[in-house]
Amino acid sequence: MIIIGHKDGSIEKASLSRFTQKTKGFNTHTIIGGEFAVGPDDDFIAFKTLLGSCVAIMFYDKVRKIKGMNHFLLPTTNSTNDDMKYGLYSVEAMLNEMYKLGCSKSNMQAKISGGADIMQLNMNMINSIGHRNVEFAKDFCKSEGFKIVSEHTRGEHGRLILLTDDFQTFIKVTQKSETDKKIFKEEKALQTEITKAPVIKEYVGGVDLFGADKVQVEPEMEIELF
Repeated sequence: MIIIGHKDGSIEKASLSRFTQKTKGFNTHTIIGGEFAVGPDDDFIAFKTLLGSCVAIMFYDKVRKIKGMNHFLLPTTNSTNDDMKYGLYSVEAMLNEMYKLGCSKSNMQAKISGGADIMQLNMNMINSIGHRNVEFAKDFCKSEGFKIVSEHTRGEHGRLILLTDDFQTFIKVTQKSETDKKIFKEEKALQTEITKAPVIKEYVGGVDLFGADKVQVEPEMEIELF
């Protein structure tokens, strides 16, 4: 059973029979912006998402062998609206579902990916959406005591992320124009939301880059061939 958190805040328990898309031999669930998914390794369902300035925080309980991935668009909101597009609500809702399945914070690790500047604006500015999303993810993990074992963030191109069993993570950087154009259209709409989220302070710390922990980076491949 895979638990899916939807954009409207609803939580669905999905039967394994619905996941028929194949990616690298795994039946796969695609997580869109404002959603998350949680599931055990022994269900053999991989999670996939396409990120621009958005960020995915991935958690894994190495004892229970349960993984989770979200896809949030903005860090936080000044309102009380429970909207999964905001990182704070999304990550807390996802973790709550993992804890219900018996996950323990002491056994969990985290990975972070995304936060690119697809529009190639404000690459070095602290108020860019991508930068703020990444810094929120780092700050959240640090404040909550989750060890970040790897990070693949920022840059000017989107990323396709695949999360499989044993916390294996596969990444493709989207350097094909048609894919970046699709992401660019979505990113442009996000610019209207930027004033709703407070600036997140920058976290200064070190994490290991993807490349260890069974991660493969394949920047030249077509995104459709993932």
